[in-house]
Amino acid sequence: MTQQKLEIKELLTSFQDYLTYEKGLSQNTIDAYKSDVIKFTQYADLNNLNKNVVSRYFFELSEFNYSNTSKQRMYSSIKQFLIFLSNSGFTDNFEIENIKFKSELKLPEVISITQIDSMIDYFDHNSFLNSRNKTIIDFIYSTGSRVSEVINVNVSDIDTKESFVRLEGKGSKQRIVPLGSLLINNLNEYLKFRDSIENLKSSKLFLSKSYNNLDRTAVFRLIKSTGKKLGLSVNLHPHTLRHSAATHMLEGGCDLRTVQEFLGHSSVSTTQIYTKVTKEFLEEAFTESHPRS
Repeated sequence: MTQQKLEIKELLTSFQDYLTYEKGLSQNTIDAYKSDVIKFTQYADLNNLNKNVVSRYFFELSEFNYSNTSKQRMYSSIKQFLIFLSNSGFTDNFEIENIKFKSELKLPEVISITQIDSMIDYFDHNSFLNSRNKTIIDFIYSTGSRVSEVINVNVSDIDTKESFVRLEGKGSKQRIVPLGSLLINNLNEYLKFRDSIENLKSSKLFLSKSYNNLDRTAVFRLIKSTGKKLGLSVNLHPHTLRHSAATHMLEGGCDLRTVQEFLGHSSVSTTQIYTKVTKEFLEEAFTESHPRS
């Protein structure tokens, strides 16, 4: 029993390395895949693995109240694990059925430009912490960045003179995002506080209140608490600002491919969910303003 656990532990470590270095997946995706595979190894005997075992696992999994998105991720996790086992010589190569789960179309929550402005303007540049908070909110919305990109951006990734920032997204993919003049003003004010910190060791742009690297949960708390103080009714999180930025760009006439590049989506199909939001906006505007509506 101890030996079997040890083997599984070693396999999981090797699988994690495979996802990191060969597949280039983000840490969040790797953690999710690893969690899925742990559940699978608790169900299946890896020494007697076959197509029927895998199919039965997914059949039994359907009895649980997981979302279709989670089921699809679990399927991808285990498929990658089986490919890894086969390539590593641990098992024979066998294919599992291509299971397709119907995606649930969940429209992203969006807040108005006025509400975005009120969140940014809630803070002033009167202290390090307030200046940081103001700039983080502006940064997320103005660049459409993910939380992981916000906490990992370095000062050296920012070029305020040329007005761009280099962001590293999922799978270590880098992209260049333009910086607007309002965000540059906030960045310059914040950097005055940051530059005045003595013996600073971190290269990250945004720091914790103790001048260490910022944790992603701190960003979630900041967005949620700011919205609560302003009385915003939506369930705010950092992705709400990202969703809002994409939607506002499309409403302003930006084409889908440009928004795809802006958000760092590998496929335009991921970006197309925003066209549903914009379609509803256009329909409402057409009904209210067009002479032949």
